[in-house]
Amino acid sequence: MEIIHLTYPIKKNIFPQKIVLALGFFDGVHRGHQEIIKAAKKKAQAKHLPLVVMTFDRHPKEIYQNKNVTYIDTLSEKAYKMQKLNVDYLLVMHFNNAFCQLTPQEFVDEIIVKLRTDTVVAGFDYTYGPKNIANMKNFPEFAQGRFAIVDVPKQSYDGEKIGSTEIKKAISAGEMELAAKLLGFPYLMSGYIGHGLRNGHKLGYPTANLIWKPKKVVPKVGVYATKTKIRGKWYDSMTSVGYNVTINDGQKLYIESNLFGFDQEAYDEEMLIKWYKYTRGEIKFDSLKKLKEQMSRDESEIKNYFANHK
Repeated sequence: MEIIHLTYPIKKNIFPQKIVLALGFFDGVHRGHQEIIKAAKKKAQAKHLPLVVMTFDRHPKEIYQNKNVTYIDTLSEKAYKMQKLNVDYLLVMHFNNAFCQLTPQEFVDEIIVKLRTDTVVAGFDYTYGPKNIANMKNFPEFAQGRFAIVDVPKQSYDGEKIGSTEIKKAISAGEMELAAKLLGFPYLMSGYIGHGLRNGHKLGYPTANLIWKPKKVVPKVGVYATKTKIRGKWYDSMTSVGYNVTINDGQKLYIESNLFGFDQEAYDEEMLIKWYKYTRGEIKFDSLKKLKEQMSRDESEIKNYFANHK
């Protein structure tokens, strides 16, 4: 898969042939998004055309509403998931003031048509401007017969729409099993291993301290059953999200993983965490001895969880 970064106005002839274009922001690349991409891939294969997915480098709300937006995926995480879905090209449009001022007709004429689009595939609620005008119902009017349009219906779980907002709420609440059901896979955080306070080493539970990108959704404070990848290998692990209140002053939030069967130094190396289950909240203990005893119980509980969830 090739990643192409675009800034408006875009050039002509980015692609040498017609394309099938999937539209959306695709934060999380959740089950609803997967249906859109699968429908687009099926259409691309039938027409012998490349599948192109277009996303943005930031959520439109950051420009339109000046909101501080949190994200399920970093761009690299989103790209990884797109590649797994056999996308040929990922277009990342720079969402700036010039781009957001495009009218719905200009978006169609100057983006979709310029990309040599044969077929557009998008979700039922996709918008490309004011939602009462620039919606899927009115898309054919703006398209003027220049490309086909495939409207993918709503995807639901337990009677509710599968959406990025619902997934972010689940993650923030520590409902990792619900988040995984909506995503179609466990929530993923990536980053690198930073230098922590080495408190885990002192207690006999060495941890890898995740340094993650800003604006990522962070699970609520507590201890979790996780899998952590270091040096190309996944390890069952227990991961703490918290302020180390027993030992520290509780000012900085840490994400620390104790990997079962791994005790090497790996500072500054890449690290990925898959989140499976919330097991308990953060507790301030009276002594390090009591903290260590609790960590032993945590380890047993999480090992038992993975033994029963292969």
